[in-house]
Amino acid sequence: METDLTVTAEGGLGFEDGPDRGRVIVSGHDTNGRYSLMEWTVAPGHAEPPSFGAHRHDALEETFYVRRGSLQFLLGETVSTLGPGDFVRVPPGMRHGYANVSEGPVDLLVGFHPGGFEALFVKYRSDQGRPAAGPGFMEEACRDYATTFEAD
Repeated sequence: METDLTVTAEGGLGFEDGPDRGRVIVSGHDTNGRYSLMEWTVAPGHAEPPSFGAHRHDALEETFYVRRGSLQFLLGETVSTLGPGDFVRVPPGMRHGYANVSEGPVDLLVGFHPGGFEALFVKYRSDQGRPAAGPGFMEEACRDYATTFEAD
């Protein structure tokens, strides 16, 4: 197998987003825009009621696979509890979001189809020590990926 097609456990591009952290395993740049895949660790949060960060992407499909932990997942108007081995496919235009209301972190694999959206997480990462140049994560997501965010 070619080495540029293999990503080791130490490979990819790690980043932090506030208390959450991620690692881009394969980017849309790597796949000519066909898809991307990242690991995502959601820190515990205890807001009442939970804040799901409801949003929709009209220009991409998103997938979530729970590797560890328990997560409340909003899909349309329905909230479900997901655990290890559970998978969610969010078609373009579908309202979704999630909240970790557990005591520990939740590890996910998150896919974007087509790829490219993951680049915003890297661009606006919180661990780079300075604010990223640009209009901001939400504004770019709305403009470039037809994303709509709801106010919590």
